Amino acid sequence: MEFEDLIELVRDSYISQFSAFIDRVSKEHGDGSGEVKLKLSGDSALYRNYYCADYVRADDGGNVIELAPDEEVTFDPVDVVLGEMDMRVERLQWNDVTLKVEGELDSRDLDEWFETWFDPDETTFDPDTRFSGNIHSLTVDGEGVHVDFGTAPTEALVELLVTIEDLGYRKVTVN
Repeated sequence: MEFEDLIELVRDSYISQFSAFIDRVSKEHGDGSGEVKLKLSGDSALYRNYYCADYVRADDGGNVIELAPDEEVTFDPVDVVLGEMDMRVERLQWNDVTLKVEGELDSRDLDEWFETWFDPDETTFDPDTRFSGNIHSLTVDGEGVHVDFGTAPTEALVELLVTIEDLGYRKVTVN
């Protein structure tokens, strides 16, 4: 299976589960909203303290409900070359992707990517679409880059990988 086909399959599986989840919790809890962006106060490991909750209940003081996918696409590890970067894909769960790089990654190098794919100012908001098409969270730490890709298209992952390759990283493990 080609890498592009794999990420499409993984995203489609997640979006199918996410759609069913939103339908179910909307029916069960009435008032509430899916994909609610929050800016957390205080210290947080989240990039710039931004987070997009899967669903926020309006009828219970704003409690957050998160999808816990019960299906995961399984596959044998895949080796991919992207430009000058070697990549090993061991696991790919759309709402829980970790990219481990050799060396320390400066989170500020991901500012432009984050602005595009989290869209904190909602410059691309379209009230006529069901989902935002944005990532739900980003964390950068000593372990690597951790992303909940939410309802973002596969281009978000591809652009992140290209950004990391453009920064000079030559080896990445995806798990």
